[in-house]
Amino acid sequence: MAQELEKNMRQWTILDNKIRDLNQEIKAARSQKNEIGSAVCEFMKTRGLENKKIDIGNSVVSIYEKNEYSSLTYGYIEKCLGEIIPEKDKVALIIKQLKDKREIKKSSDLRRRFKDTSGYETDENQ
Repeated sequence: MAQELEKNMRQWTILDNKIRDLNQEIKAARSQKNEIGSAVCEFMKTRGLENKKIDIGNSVVSIYEKNEYSSLTYGYIEKCLGEIIPEKDKVALIIKQLKDKREIKKSSDLRRRFKDTSGYETDENQ
């Protein structure tokens, strides 16, 4: 039983390390892709090629305008409700109801915390 736990913890740690490394690679690749994409869009716009489609073999690339919405936070909801409902106590009651009535799903999982140089645990890998 103890050997099985040790084996599983070792495998879990290996997989956790792999996922952390891959997420860092994805983050870097996404950042580089965004920088290059912005440069390509700017190049195409300055040359009047906004409506041009570029064939790159198995796909076609074109510029499009996208909408990026901010997060739907309780603060934002409260602000908007305040613009509609003048009574602050009613707005507060609505926000409280939204918070209290959220569905909560509980499950167990493992959390890994790294020790910093002084031996204290942190959520970040130092």
